[in-house]
Amino acid sequence: MAVSKKGKAQPAVLDAKILDERIKSGNIGGIYCFFGEEEYMTDYYAKKITDCAESCAIFDPDNFDIGLLRDALLSYSLGMFDIGGIRTNGNENGYKSAVIKNCGDIKFKSNEKEELIKTLSDYEIRDFACVIFKYKTLDDKNMLKFLNENAEMFEFKINTPARLVRWIKNICAAENVEISDECAEYILNRGERRMYPLRNDLDKLTAYAKAKGANAVTRDDIDELMPMKAELEAFELTNAILAKDYAKALESLKKLEHFKEEPVVVLGQISRHFCDWFLISAASGGSSDSMAVSRKTGLHEYRVKLSLNALRKYKDSAKFISAAINLCRDCDIKLKSTSIPDYNLIENLIFNIAQAAK
Repeated sequence: MAVSKKGKAQPAVLDAKILDERIKSGNIGGIYCFFGEEEYMTDYYAKKITDCAESCAIFDPDNFDIGLLRDALLSYSLGMFDIGGIRTNGNENGYKSAVIKNCGDIKFKSNEKEELIKTLSDYEIRDFACVIFKYKTLDDKNMLKFLNENAEMFEFKINTPARLVRWIKNICAAENVEISDECAEYILNRGERRMYPLRNDLDKLTAYAKAKGANAVTRDDIDELMPMKAELEAFELTNAILAKDYAKALESLKKLEHFKEEPVVVLGQISRHFCDWFLISAASGGSSDSMAVSRKTGLHEYRVKLSLNALRKYKDSAKFISAAINLCRDCDIKLKSTSIPDYNLIENLIFNIAQAAK
């Protein structure tokens, strides 16, 4: 196990090429731990491996049962089930498999953790089964020591831009739609670099191109269908404020600062969303008919529906929105007239809006 500069033990991480070789050969037995920011890749490799197995049982914190896990690994598959049970894949290599999601959140019953470790330790799992522990972040105090000592560890980080460009082009090619390197890079500079959100955007772009009868994604298509990072994250920030989740709002603000977005642009986006909410609140007249409000305001129905649902949390939503708009106006003046760091001013704005909501 490696040790970081801060002295904290780090798991020995293996190259994902090892997984490609195992999948190609069908030799998938063993205990694996997948973790990292790029959840798309942890899901991708978990599926590729379990597709090679005769059967797969999937567990999460809501349905973990040590008896079912033992049965899935140590006995014959009895049928076809979805999450929480066993699915048979029709493969003949004889491997059983199990995926355990977010094991750190499992509230083990008496001795269940010990039984889990014993089950995985007492048998030569590699000979007949594979078990995959899947995490977003590797902070599982329950199992980390065991995994470090017994599992093969694979970390999936956010991919480099060059790798993502190749992946974007492959996704488009699979849909018989072309995309240039320049347009692929434009997508990455404009939005998320995590693969799940990117895949959603690519599905929209390729479907749009085919609907137009075009054989390529253009920059105009991207401008029309994909929001800018500042717009997207500001939307998340203001939705978090509306949902009274101020920790998430501050997290979004930190992302915008990391993106090096101009504070005045961030403030403009926040102000615009509050102005949109003012229109939604006024147009609704207390109604929950999102389609009617969408027609009146010209705003997308999905966005209107989200806003109406969130606004119900406020006894006097119009008063709150008016106060928030005034606070945005005051922040704009301070951005132009004081020496206080700009992002500190916007953080103070979020705090002041939180106070106005009480």
